[in-house]
Amino acid sequence: MAKNSQQRGQALSAGAISMSRGAQYMALAAAFLGWMFDGLEMGLFPLVARPALRELMGAEADQNIGVWMAWITAGFLVGAACGGLLFGWLGDRVGRVRAMVWSVLTYAIFSGLCGFAESPLHIAVLRFLSALGMGGEWSLGVALVMEIWPSKSRPMLAGLIGAASNVGFLVIALVGLVMAQFIGAAADTLHAIGLSESAVTKLIGADHSGWRLLMFVGAVPALLTFFVRIFVPESKRWQHAAATAPPVRVRDIFQPGILHKTLLGTALGGMALLGTWARSNG
Repeated sequence: MAKNSQQRGQALSAGAISMSRGAQYMALAAAFLGWMFDGLEMGLFPLVARPALRELMGAEADQNIGVWMAWITAGFLVGAACGGLLFGWLGDRVGRVRAMVWSVLTYAIFSGLCGFAESPLHIAVLRFLSALGMGGEWSLGVALVMEIWPSKSRPMLAGLIGAASNVGFLVIALVGLVMAQFIGAAADTLHAIGLSESAVTKLIGADHSGWRLLMFVGAVPALLTFFVRIFVPESKRWQHAAATAPPVRVRDIFQPGILHKTLLGTALGGMALLGTWARSNG
């Protein structure tokens, strides 16, 4: 085991395999946009949760809305954790860029499908599935940038990428604000193009919250996959490691030499997540 880890470390340290400055910036842009859209998706449900659940639950909303919000949020967080493992494993086998494309498509498609939900359970399942992709993108975006950029730049870039999710929160808040101002005009436009009154009411909502339209906005990040596939290069460090090093196994992070780092990182990340989501959904 120790020998395998040493071989992997030697293979990855060959990462000084240089890449052009343009390739480095393309990878950084992809990771930044991926994390920004992660933030957008994370901020989406807290923004629409109450009007969505009130409409879907009807008379039961007053008694059960808090319970469903808790279950949906918990499912999202479990899905993100599982997605980090799933897509992280996939990224080790098929490449960072290809796995990143799949992770972005996963969270974009299933977030957009929430706009068709007919029950709280539908939203819970779709949010869990979308979170798989978000958790994957978190790990893949950072891994790609850390492997392409030189070591001296990594602390600053890690902070920059982490800040991108807050940009996403801001973007979805602004989208919600703009939609609130023009929701009446949107209803008139939908009538003008020939949609029936029942269809318009379903899209706009009886209370004009427009929560389904906002959920559809969650599918927009799918466009990012075109940028990633066309412009973002694969990590040469990953290519070198995939060709020369033994396969990476999840249990390797629990080896005696690094177990304390694994546990410390998990605890620190867990505290930040619990604090953030407790405040966001309180």
